[in-house]
Amino acid sequence: IKTGKLFRTLQVRKESINTEERTVELSFSSETPVMRYWGNEILDHGPRSMRLARVKAGGPFLMDHNPGDHRGVIEEVSIDGRRGVARVRFSRSVRGEELFNDIQDGIRPNISVGYIIHKMRLENEQDGVKTYRATDWEPLEISSVSIPADISVGVGRSEDRNFAHETVLEPN
Repeated sequence: IKTGKLFRTLQVRKESINTEERTVELSFSSETPVMRYWGNEILDHGPRSMRLARVKAGGPFLMDHNPGDHRGVIEEVSIDGRRGVARVRFSRSVRGEELFNDIQDGIRPNISVGYIIHKMRLENEQDGVKTYRATDWEPLEISSVSIPADISVGVGRSEDRNFAHETVLEPN
């Protein structure tokens, strides 16, 4: 299955902001099923499913998934329950300051993760809709986004078709 780079969106909670250290603690992923063109997708958050090395090594915090608009750095990342959580620190640049202020003011509460799926398996099929579980996936970046695709459930989806990546479909 050609999946490309994928995105999911969640929201920042105001109590997670540390103005002195210029950091925000946030949740960036969950196991909420998201409908894709190939069926439902679930990102597994088991201990060996998420490749964290890239984002643990100072991964980027971006504006709207734009690699040319770097606003901060991922300082910590882990799995808490069945969610991906991170602490990001904002740049002291004008653009970093603007975004940090907008997040503090509740103007830009939406957070999204850009990721690739290396392996997934068919979990079930019901009424012709297949549900796949990503058993090996890798966050590439975390972004502040203005318009999530589906604000009613807090999870957005879009796809960057310029990012080529092929996912291995594991047997059941």
